[in-house]
Amino acid sequence: MPAAATDRRVRRTRELLRRALVELILEKGYDRITVQDIIDRADVGRSTFYAHYTDKDDLLLSGLEELAATFEEHMERHFASRAEPNPVLAAFQHADRQRDLYKALAGKRGAEVMRAGLRRRIREVMMRRMPEFLPHRDGAVPVEVTMEFLLSSLLGLLVWWLDNDVPYTAEEMADMYMRLIVPGVKAVHGI
Repeated sequence: MPAAATDRRVRRTRELLRRALVELILEKGYDRITVQDIIDRADVGRSTFYAHYTDKDDLLLSGLEELAATFEEHMERHFASRAEPNPVLAAFQHADRQRDLYKALAGKRGAEVMRAGLRRRIREVMMRRMPEFLPHRDGAVPVEVTMEFLLSSLLGLLVWWLDNDVPYTAEEMADMYMRLIVPGVKAVHGI
């Protein structure tokens, strides 16, 4: 079978499984879902599920790959030109697109899994892309401390934003975040 056909089938199967998981989370909550529920809803076999994912946590976290790729692309383009797109915009846009899922997970085991996965993926990208842009002078804050500060503040702001029913657009939040961490950054959207 040609690779393109295989890739298309793999993408289709993964999308069916992700969609089934999200529907089930919204219906009955993450903690009450079993792998059997997911494969029944997606209408795939158990072996097919395990060919793609190790468990339901792995399936839940699979959606973060798209975020990580977009986040890294935004960071790369931002630091290459020191212009748009805002390097954290991808995180806010992803959260906005997945708002129902994040709300359904709030305060539950699924939320812990998602936050840990989100933290890990964003941290990996930041550690690859940001150190070269941080100050390297005597007395500078160590890179790992700076990264933890930036990551914690970003995730904290994302959670606050979702918990408060997104009172600002993703673009506005990304702009405000940048203004908070980099004094003197001008608002792009006139906030």
